[in-house]
Order: sequence, then C-alpha cells, then structure tokens
Amino acid sequence: MISLPRLVVLNLLRRRLRTFVTLSGVAVAVGALFCLVSFQRGYQAGLKSELDRLGAHLLVVPKGCPYDAASIALHGASWPCYLKSAYLDTVRATPHVAVAAPVFMSAVYSGATGVQNVYCGVAADIQQVKRTWRIQGHFPSAPGELLAGSEVAKTGKWEPGQRVVLPGLKGRTGTVAGILAPTEGADDLFIYVPLRDAQRIFQRPNELTHILVRLDDPESMATVVTALRSCDAGLDMNVVPLAHLFHTIENLVQSTRLLLGCVALVALLAAGAGVSNTILMAVTERTREIGVLRAVGASRGDVFWIIWAETMLLCLLGGVTGVLLAIAGAGGVETWLRGRLPFSPRDTLVRPELSVILFCIVATLILGSLSGLLPAWRAGRLSPMQAIRG
Repeated sequence: MISLPRLVVLNLLRRRLRTFVTLSGVAVAVGALFCLVSFQRGYQAGLKSELDRLGAHLLVVPKGCPYDAASIALHGASWPCYLKSAYLDTVRATPHVAVAAPVFMSAVYSGATGVQNVYCGVAADIQQVKRTWRIQGHFPSAPGELLAGSEVAKTGKWEPGQRVVLPGLKGRTGTVAGILAPTEGADDLFIYVPLRDAQRIFQRPNELTHILVRLDDPESMATVVTALRSCDAGLDMNVVPLAHLFHTIENLVQSTRLLLGCVALVALLAAGAGVSNTILMAVTERTREIGVLRAVGASRGDVFWIIWAETMLLCLLGGVTGVLLAIAGAGGVETWLRGRLPFSPRDTLVRPELSVILFCIVATLILGSLSGLLPAWRAGRLSPMQAIRG
C-alpha cells in the first residue's frame, strides 16, 4: 500500500523535465518577491541607521545639490565648495539650536590602488552631536593629535599615544590621541583632527565644508530652517533637514520598489499559471488512473486532496529554492540596486531575515493553494466509468 506522501512524490517525478521547469518558474517568482521585501526593509532600516549615526537634525552645507551634500557628509569625499567660518556664529545664534558643530572634510588618496583616506577637522562640540561615540584614549585637543576610526586603526595597527605617518599626506605625522569604538558606519573609516589643523593642511583657512546642527527640540525644526534660510548668510548656504531629506530620498526610491514589485507580481502570476497548467496536464494524462482510484473506493475528496497536495509540494519546493537562490545572489542584487539609487546607505540593503523568509514561504503556499484548486476540482469531478473508458 503506497502512502499518500509517497504517491504525491512519485506523481511529480513522472515528468521530471516538466516538473523542473515549473519549479524553476516558482523559484524565480519567489526569489524576486524575497529581494523586493528584503530591499524595502533593509533600505528603511539603513536610512534610519544613517540618521541615528550622524546624530544631527540639520545639515548646513554650501549651495548645491542637497543629496550630494548629504552623501558626502555621511560617506566621506572631497567637497567642491566651502562655507565661511563666520557662518558658524550665525547658526549658533539661531534660537533652538543646541549644538552647531563645524566640520572640514577632505579626502586624499594613497598607495598604488588609490585608497581613499578621509580627514575630518572638528572641534570638541562634535561629541555633543555624535553621542554614541566611545573613545579609547581621549578626544584630540592639541595640535598634531588625531582620533582614528576603528577600521583605520586596525589597518594601520595604531595604538593611543603612538606617533604615526598620516596616510596620503606626504611627510606629515600625528599622534593618536584616541581610537573610536566600532560604529558600523563611515566614522570607522575617518581620521579626525583638530579643525585648525585640517584647515591648515588643506590650505583652506577660515573655511568649512559643513555644519552639523542639533536642536533642543526637534519639533522646532521648521522654525529654525526658516530662520537660517532668511538670514544674511542664507543665500550662500543650504539648510538641509535630514529627516525630511531621507523621507524625500525614500520617495524617490519608490520607483525602484515599484519596478521590483511589478516584476515580482508578473513572475508570481506567471508561476501560478504555469503550476496550474502543469497539474492540469498531469490530470489529463492520468484520467484512466484516477478512474481506477475512484472505482476501488477513493472518494472525490481523496482525489481532490491528492492533486492539491501535488500542487502544494511543487510550489513549496520552488519557494524554498527561490529563497535560497535569492540569499545566495543577494550581493549581486544589492550591487545592481546601488547603481540605480539616488542615495545608498552603507548598511546591507538585501539581507535575509527570518520574518521575510517566512513571509515568502507563506506567499508560496497561498500561490500553490490557489493554483491547485482548478486541477484538483476537475480531477475530483471525474466519473469513474467515463474515466476508465476514456
């Protein structure tokens, strides 16, 4: 006596090529769905993480594209234009501004491979913005001292108190005052020096690249933005509310999500139609067999459940395969997405999460259930005598 699970498996193995093609269609559809959901969750989490790590509510930058400015401030690069240091006093004097931390950022390249080294000239008040910083040693206060990001210190094997050659700055040395604990962000790759040192090294006296602003009350953001944009220096600087900027970026990325969603929907519909067609063909080929089953005592419900179980098993195998392939190819998908996004957080965008995996499996089971209803219903309605004669 063959058990029901074994009978279902044997039936699927009768036409192995057809089963494989159908399973592949389900795998592609579920893989696309997995990438879509993972990307949406990863991107939202990445934006929030970037904002939390930056620690500021507003970003004051030179005139230009705010998206480029935000990306440079977060990830590090050389700035195309600069702010006057005098604007710092204007920002600090604005009501509801709790902290205004000046920054001078510049990037230099070293080595045969052109490794980027990002230097940030800062003052002590940067610590009131970067509240999550943990420093081994102390914050640089004297000329010639520096604060190294965790990855920079690890690569150079630096220790607090050590005299080191500044990478990318020929003939210049500095003393490691402290090392940042890992932040899982771009800060791990930066080298922080006193503001005046950075301005002198890069020959930009009395100039800044950006100002990080933290408010005493985030609810007063609109008032502060209006005040800064209407002041005398407002014509020479952009005031970027970071939360609003990230929300705008997220809306821009909606088009990418919509594209992925359409791909996933079309793939799911095609996969469902393919599964249903495959099982209908199997039912047609096994008409006489189904008639014999009915003749020896199998009820319509028994036949229905056999065909329905085949559909469910086929979809489940395809769904699991699709999730595994999507996880394996997540790096390639993420690289493709980063090349098409206006702004990309440093965090992983497509990452496997248990909740996403379970969601895709449940979606696969629903797909299998719906795809199997018609073939199972037709198989259950077959008359034993007509089926045997046929």
